[in-house]
Amino acid sequence: MLNRPPKTVQHLLAQGTLAELSQRSRKAEHLHALWQQVVSKELAVASRCIAIRDNILTVAVANAAWATRLRITEPNIIQKLSEIPEVTVTQLDIRIDPKLNR
Repeated sequence: MLNRPPKTVQHLLAQGTLAELSQRSRKAEHLHALWQQVVSKELAVASRCIAIRDNILTVAVANAAWATRLRITEPNIIQKLSEIPEVTVTQLDIRIDPKLNR
């Protein structure tokens, strides 16, 4: 039997792999919230931020029509994102994810 007391969830989330996953999750939630601030409600529903890497924001959209709409509004979205100090985005990488149609 173990002579150590059990670890709390907070302790587990503060160390190692779980801490890294928890941090990634918080970053993703924050990025999603920022995305919802800079795009229209319709576009926010039909899209999802995937990641940001090397100042490129990867976004998934439900279909080609939404991808076209996003490409048209890309300069405006990048301008709005540039007004947020903690985010630096120079371009969007737009991908189609049919699962977003559901």
